[in-house]
Amino acid sequence: MSYDLEFISRMLVGNLGYVLLVVSMMMTSMLLLRVFAIASGIVGGAYMWLWLGDPVGTVWECTFAMAAVLQIALAMYRNRPAVLSADEQALQAALMLEFEPRHVRAIRSVGSWQESAHGTELMRQGELPKSLIVLRSGSVSVLVNGQHVGTCGPGSLIGEISFARATTATATVVASGPVRYLALDCDALRRLMKSDSEISDGVNSLCRSALEQRLILMNEARLQTLPAADRLPETKQAVLRFCRRRRAARTGARFALSSAH
Repeated sequence: MSYDLEFISRMLVGNLGYVLLVVSMMMTSMLLLRVFAIASGIVGGAYMWLWLGDPVGTVWECTFAMAAVLQIALAMYRNRPAVLSADEQALQAALMLEFEPRHVRAIRSVGSWQESAHGTELMRQGELPKSLIVLRSGSVSVLVNGQHVGTCGPGSLIGEISFARATTATATVVASGPVRYLALDCDALRRLMKSDSEISDGVNSLCRSALEQRLILMNEARLQTLPAADRLPETKQAVLRFCRRRRAARTGARFALSSAH
């Protein structure tokens, strides 16, 4: 059986549109997905118009391609380089490296830069904070029941526990000197997080990281207050951890052998 050139061309072009569509669905990058979708729409439109003479199919294939083009243009507009102030550049460098420019602009829109003098209470234990604070410069003291438990410096996130749990502050935060910070309105930030899942995931990740860092600093500060005799050298601590693991492994092995018998 022989096939003429027109039939072969028709088969190739007709199937190419669907192949490009399938390839687009396999892309992990949104940009590449849309590029292949555009190519699929163009090839499909050409096939509908030149070989099938179907104006309805041609219009819908072109509409599909145009929708992908508009999505690329919208993504480029949203992620256009942001004009950031020195404070905002420091904020992004300290906490928001993984945020897209549009996310940084959206987050900063619900906050305001403020300055406070030495001794100013930024947050009081037992009261519901109105702001999630990002410290730009200076340092603050963290007090629990009047006892100093830690210090936070530039780049610290303050009030993350209360914000995440929507509860009263677990500590009082007092400026140890002149401080400059970004106060993010809690209610406005929650509304923003509900409207954008990527911002929600990013802010929640920041809160978790800040809490982990706070616990590490508090444990280190508590360790420094212990008498020297109670503090084990790092080598001795490592040996003790190794011995505990070996003892646990031997116990597990004995249990496995006894079960086998």
